[in-house]
Amino acid sequence: MPRPRKSSHRNTGGPRPYWRGHLKLSLVTCPIAVYSAVSEKNDIHLHFLNPSTGNRIRYQVIDAETEEVVERSELVRGYEFAKDRYVTITDDELDDLKVESSTSMLVESFVAEDDIPAVYFDNAYYVAPDGEAGIEAFSVIRDAMAKARKFALSRAVFSRRERVIAMRAEGKGILAYTLREAADIKPAKAFFDGIDDVKADADMLAMARKLVESKTARFDPAAFEDRYEARIRDLVDAKLKGVELEEEEEAPAANVVNLMDALKRSLAGGEKRRAEPGKSATVHRLPARKKAAAKRKTPAKRAPRSKTKSRKSA
Repeated sequence: MPRPRKSSHRNTGGPRPYWRGHLKLSLVTCPIAVYSAVSEKNDIHLHFLNPSTGNRIRYQVIDAETEEVVERSELVRGYEFAKDRYVTITDDELDDLKVESSTSMLVESFVAEDDIPAVYFDNAYYVAPDGEAGIEAFSVIRDAMAKARKFALSRAVFSRRERVIAMRAEGKGILAYTLREAADIKPAKAFFDGIDDVKADADMLAMARKLVESKTARFDPAAFEDRYEARIRDLVDAKLKGVELEEEEEAPAANVVNLMDALKRSLAGGEKRRAEPGKSATVHRLPARKKAAAKRKTPAKRAPRSKTKSRKSA
């Protein structure tokens, strides 16, 4: 990944770029900044606590042989070239291993938008011009992508790994996706070969198509809330208020005789949901935090264990 350089982007108070370099289409070049298109700041995070004190736990790095505590700042990376034998590599050495895609995204080819199987798409990013000087060249490349209605394929080093990048025009900017490698994709044959080759009944298929048409709508991502996370938030609020969380109503299992019956009843609107009584979740309270009398000390390093004892995984 390229070393950070001073940004000339107009939005100085905006988000920090994930990657910065140049976008190249043949001899047309412009400086770009790449930003993550996804935010996880609204996700609910659960921490592990010590139930007897209510305090958060702290993870430590343990030497696999001596079982001594090692500071994370002291760690180095190593490649195991033989059993329990490593060659060490420093961060500076990794930063110096630059290839063209460390600082430039060179458009290598264009492919149709429906030519990339969905299973290959990974993380999403926004690509914007990095400074006013490259806006004209950026606009030319972006508009060419929009006219062609194709993905531009390139490569870039993200987090010390060269990734294939698929880019397409998105409004005034460019939307980019990292693509998974072919070796990372499990073959569908291993999962689908066991499915019997059954030809659908013509009448049932016609009814199923009507059912599909009746449920056809425009994609609205706001309509798909994470209901499980919402229930976790409800549980947290209930615990803070010292009340019990009521269970949500569940739809009763439909009494369907056969597939044709299921299709007919689905087209007719199905069964209405009935409320059923259920048990409420039990609310447990952690003990109050105890005020520390002194600063917590880092646990003392343990003495090297005997080689005859069974090893615990760190």
